[in-house]
Amino acid sequence: MNPLTSLNIRELSGLGELEQTPPLARAVWGQDDRPEDPSLLLAVQHIGGLVAGAVDEEGQMWAYLVGLPTKDADTQHSHRLGVHPGVRKQHLGERLKRFQREWCLERGIRQIRWTFDPLLLVNAHLNVHRLGAVVRTFLPNYYGVMGGINAGAPSDRFEAEWPLDGERTAAHLAGAAREVWPEDTFHPLRDDLPSKLPAALAICVPADFYRLLREDNAQALDWRRTTGPLLTRLFAEGYTLTDVSLSRQQYLFERGRDDHGAEC
Repeated sequence: MNPLTSLNIRELSGLGELEQTPPLARAVWGQDDRPEDPSLLLAVQHIGGLVAGAVDEEGQMWAYLVGLPTKDADTQHSHRLGVHPGVRKQHLGERLKRFQREWCLERGIRQIRWTFDPLLLVNAHLNVHRLGAVVRTFLPNYYGVMGGINAGAPSDRFEAEWPLDGERTAAHLAGAAREVWPEDTFHPLRDDLPSKLPAALAICVPADFYRLLREDNAQALDWRRTTGPLLTRLFAEGYTLTDVSLSRQQYLFERGRDDHGAEC
């Protein structure tokens, strides 16, 4: 049976379903990943968090998401989002995020934040281009030494900010992004940033950073060492990551944007 023909995106219910999350996490992030204990996820649900999954007719889970309450009642932290390698490229991650958005809006939560690797082009494309999140924060080596698919490089992270009911978010969710890309591009491993930066920058990123970690760790580390100071400077000077292009393998940074990605 093709599991995608019968998947249901919904909240998980009870320890029986939650106990499927540790093996799924290890399938996604590696056997040395340290997933949350199912009893902890049960507590997360009890205190107002979200644990959702993509479940087939036989009760098998193929993807899951964990959202945590924060000190701000109108903001949720998205802690985990994993899709089984056997069913990737089927937009399950996007479907789970859309479910999370509706779940939050129904409860008066207006923003979701989460971290992701700044060099993962496909993840950035989902988060920024398809969902409409923006990024204004760079967190160097945020999780320290990591194992699994993240092993071999410092754990630098972006923090995504997703205003759930903003006009920009609605446009990106509808596939109607209106970002304007500059003609000139900047390659971090080959080019030096000018002392005076333009209003918009198109910056190249690797097509598959995980593959580099596996097959050319030296080049992966070059990307990590080079982009850290670059991203730190851009955010310090008021830039926002507002769009991502898979075909160009580029990020669009614009200066003078508010929380919703609109011009100030």
